[in-house]
Amino acid sequence: MKFVIVGAGAVGMLLACLLEEAGAQVQLLTRRSEQAKKINENGIIKEQRNHHVKAFTDWSHIDPEAYLLLAVKYDALEQILPYLKEYGRENPLVFLQNGMLHLQFIKEMPQQNIAAGSVEHGALKISDNEIKHTGNGMIKLALLKGDKQKFLPLLQLNRANIEWRENADQLLFRKVLLNGIINPLTALMAIKNGELLTNPYAYELMKDVYTELYRAFPEIETLLPFEEVTALCAVTAQNSSSMLMDKMAGRQMELDTILLYLLKRSSTELPLLKAFYHLLKSTEV
Repeated sequence: MKFVIVGAGAVGMLLACLLEEAGAQVQLLTRRSEQAKKINENGIIKEQRNHHVKAFTDWSHIDPEAYLLLAVKYDALEQILPYLKEYGRENPLVFLQNGMLHLQFIKEMPQQNIAAGSVEHGALKISDNEIKHTGNGMIKLALLKGDKQKFLPLLQLNRANIEWRENADQLLFRKVLLNGIINPLTALMAIKNGELLTNPYAYELMKDVYTELYRAFPEIETLLPFEEVTALCAVTAQNSSSMLMDKMAGRQMELDTILLYLLKRSSTELPLLKAFYHLLKSTEV
């Protein structure tokens, strides 16, 4: 089974390692030639093991028989859309972004078979060719367009922990809700996930955010019980959220595709989330 992963950040490199370990043929499409050269010469290092993955920067080198996994962040999607429309037109395509605003691009895509994915692993990028696997999880997929039979062979990669879900909206919205609770709080307070449980003031705020979301989206009680939020904070206690890491690195945060999406989807006011959105946006100006 062949894969081309677009994006060689923490998630992209982790997926390359996991799929290589599962016996798949994996290639990485990187933005910078320097990173591609380093990966080609030294492999990707994960937990002191070298994973030999080929990397390249030329979109025309995409294998037409490969699954195309988009592991770039939402704000980079618009830059690569022209390439996706020219290359990889026959490839089954998987979006792996946080949030849900990227779904607006689906109707523009020429690919006939498109799925969405939720990566529940934790990963930290150490260097251009080294990552740390900070939390084991699942890769969950659901169909957005086309024939789901095109994606079911992925479930045979047992060591990659891939699951299929029938409802794409539920799969993605659950993660949006989870990110909408944990990410802005940790980014604003500059704390690790576990401190949302051990810091009493942070814990109260987290409960308040959950209550606010429950009033707007009662289905959260089934999709994402509060106990699952606290359980994830405990399991990833030493992890920093992606939003906090982006803020600390001076990168653009995924505010629109998570918080703004929730604000727009809700039929009622979400004053806490709205305040968090504007507070974090103000730091990017």
